[in-house]
Amino acid sequence: MKRVIIFVNGNLSDISRAKKIINKQDYLIAADGGVKHILKLGLIPQIIIGDLDSTPLSIQKKLERKKIEWIKYPIKKDKTDFELVIDYILEKKFKEIIIFGIFGDRIDHFIANILLLSKIQTENKSIKIKIIEGNKEIYILDKKIVVNGHIGDEVSIIPLNNKLKGITTDGLEYKLNNESLSFGSTKGISNVFNKTSAKIEAKKGTALIVHLRN
Repeated sequence: MKRVIIFVNGNLSDISRAKKIINKQDYLIAADGGVKHILKLGLIPQIIIGDLDSTPLSIQKKLERKKIEWIKYPIKKDKTDFELVIDYILEKKFKEIIIFGIFGDRIDHFIANILLLSKIQTENKSIKIKIIEGNKEIYILDKKIVVNGHIGDEVSIIPLNNKLKGITTDGLEYKLNNESLSFGSTKGISNVFNKTSAKIEAKKGTALIVHLRN
């Protein structure tokens, strides 16, 4: 299955970076108002999912004649537009997900979306998830991950459950060797690349990996 790229209705501070990442084979999905970002890139989504409360009527009319699938939900519902998009992706069995626009003014939505992605990654080991915003990339660590970057880049390891155990790193200035990080601990914050890639492994637990590119 193709790589899927989700656009959420949050911030997209670096349009040029998004342009460099997207290719013609990617499947583009807008979570409601995220369609505005896709249009700014000069692209058209394959599908728009949500209650359309954040997609202006002018944009809806503009896209009516395009070959786009619309999956519309009522405003009163028990899932966010983003979770509805994730449900669709899991149903279609996509294996690689890139997300733009997840950062925004609604901190409650951001936290809920991060925890939702953590749950999805834990339950679906074969899925690759990456969040991109400006010079920031966020991954969900479950067992092992390799992050490519530059010497001097920062990376933080943030546990998402009670304890992250058996953590071993390579390519980072402050090396971890079969160590543990407790939930709420700041010990894993602001490590530094001393190679052009960093390998992070954990025997047990889930974590956010936040990569800040120089």
